[in-house]
Amino acid sequence: MLFTSLSFAGLTARNRVVMPPMASVFPEVPDGEGSKKEGVPSQATIAYYKDRAGRGPGIIIVEHTYVTLRGKAHEGQLGLDNDAAIPAFRELATGIRSQGAVAILQLSHVGAKGNPDVTGGEPLGPTETPPPRSERVPTPMTEEQIEEVQRFFAAAAQRAQQAGFDGVEIHSAHGYLLSQFLSPLTNHRKDKYGGSVENRARFLLETVAAIKSRTGDQYPVFVRLGSTDGIEGGLTYKDAAETAKMLEDAGVAVIDVSGNYASARPAKAEPGYFVPAAAEIKKAVKIPVLVTGGITTGAFAEQILQEGKADLIGVGRAMLRDPDWVTHAKQELNP
Repeated sequence: MLFTSLSFAGLTARNRVVMPPMASVFPEVPDGEGSKKEGVPSQATIAYYKDRAGRGPGIIIVEHTYVTLRGKAHEGQLGLDNDAAIPAFRELATGIRSQGAVAILQLSHVGAKGNPDVTGGEPLGPTETPPPRSERVPTPMTEEQIEEVQRFFAAAAQRAQQAGFDGVEIHSAHGYLLSQFLSPLTNHRKDKYGGSVENRARFLLETVAAIKSRTGDQYPVFVRLGSTDGIEGGLTYKDAAETAKMLEDAGVAVIDVSGNYASARPAKAEPGYFVPAAAEIKKAVKIPVLVTGGITTGAFAEQILQEGKADLIGVGRAMLRDPDWVTHAKQELNP
């Protein structure tokens, strides 16, 4: 199954292998005046992704890209917060697609984990509770600020569409803003954005709707979903499955299963550490489920697919170590 095609949401991936979003950290380029074009893909970035697309994955999800400077996670991060960046992103998307891979762009907002030295403002979050392993107290977002961020996501998605990306992915995992709202560890709000799973997912669901209002209903939207916090009192698989079903009903094309806080990459992890979460989510939805995390061999990837625990396999660090992972996995499965 790993090397069979998959058609969904008007797209066809040539196989089930996905290169997941991983920061390359070389996007900023000189503008001729000695400064930097902040967030714009460099020729090195463009060449890197084109090369990786040519090595055989069915889908490439380009690294997290901020939708507003207030949501920037670190220096060197890609950003699509203005129209001037569209031409460089168009070159990036064209390079990936020219090699036969589906090109998806991940959009993100760092939220409460933001560094004022990077974002230019105090960090924003659902409530004043700092994320785990952070001592910086965020400013609770007003409803007006929530709506503003949703507009930023929608505008960035429309720019990605104009740049020729086949779709976008909303980053709602790894303790970023939207997953901060999903997690009961950091969301203690008493309004419509807090409390029940439905309320905690409202920001995310409204962001999906905002994107579709700008790009059209048919433009594919993936969601990278933090499936568990790995901390008592945090997100559970049940929460994630319930959220995934709501996302499916909202028209999301693919659920990309990952972790949130302590579980973003477990310190002591078994192979395929998010496969159990993906399996639970797959029971709740009919749309494709993508799983990443500790999947290093073609045989294990094939096993996950054969057992019906996921539809797409993300290969991250293993593909960084071995850019020709796809070729070697084919040889492994067909000696």
